Amino acid sequence: MAGGAAGAAQERVAALLGELGVGGPLLAVTDLSTRLGVVQGVLADAVLDLAVTESGLRRLRAELRGRRWAAERQVGVPEVLATAEDGRWLLSRRVHPGPTGGPRWTAVAIESALRIAPLPVPAGEPWTPPAGPPLRRARGSVGGAARLLRGGVRVGELRAVRAAAAQLPLSEAGHGDLRAANAVVDTTVAATEPDAEGRLVVLEWSGVRAAPRHRDLLTLWATTPDADDRGRVADVVRSRTAGWEEPDVGLLWHAVALEQLVARLTRADRGDGLDAAFARERLQEARRLAAELGSPVEVRR
Repeated sequence: MAGGAAGAAQERVAALLGELGVGGPLLAVTDLSTRLGVVQGVLADAVLDLAVTESGLRRLRAELRGRRWAAERQVGVPEVLATAEDGRWLLSRRVHPGPTGGPRWTAVAIESALRIAPLPVPAGEPWTPPAGPPLRRARGSVGGAARLLRGGVRVGELRAVRAAAAQLPLSEAGHGDLRAANAVVDTTVAATEPDAEGRLVVLEWSGVRAAPRHRDLLTLWATTPDADDRGRVADVVRSRTAGWEEPDVGLLWHAVALEQLVARLTRADRGDGLDAAFARERLQEARRLAAELGSPVEVRR
């Protein structure tokens, strides 16, 4: 962020915090307007998101709807401290993530996915990032295709799996991005009482939508670093899959792992410490599992 723009963003955030009567030092201000349509201010115990584009406004409204919907299902979400009536800003209690992984984290993350799953989804449209100008999209498409090829993605496999997965019935509600990095243990004092180990908080609620069965669990599986934890997630998926739906679940397993690899290769901002090599290993596993479950898309392994 250029110096002038950075100063303007900080002034806007500071002014709004002053109007809200929120004290304490402003630790950081980040301009996320290009990707998310917001400017974000971080304090010791709170986070302020301020919409600066129409896309950002839609995102904050969708985020608030998603959090309220999830809280009704007893899923941990970031606490909303205050919000504008029109949705232009959202003040949340800051989540301080602790270490993730292990049997307890995995069990609660799985439970959260299962609480999310029953339809219906919240009213209103889920947020999606703006597409950008046609020329930028064309350049990005060419550059992205080159990265995929260099990263070992088979274009024919990608097209076939995407096309088949797009036809799967949308029989559950889905978080939209239930990666392991979005299921965090909150270690703040308010979150750890009376549970000294902290509570699980699921982040990023702007993309809740109808999804194929087990989408969230399979996304969790594809992004969980520890093999034992992944095995626990896989066991739940297998135990909750009837014989007649195994081909669909196998196809989705393959599709989710493939899309995670694509994301690693085309987006550098995932921020969860996983790399393309990790995603390629998960894709190899997913191909094998898809074949075992009878996926209708056959690929060379």
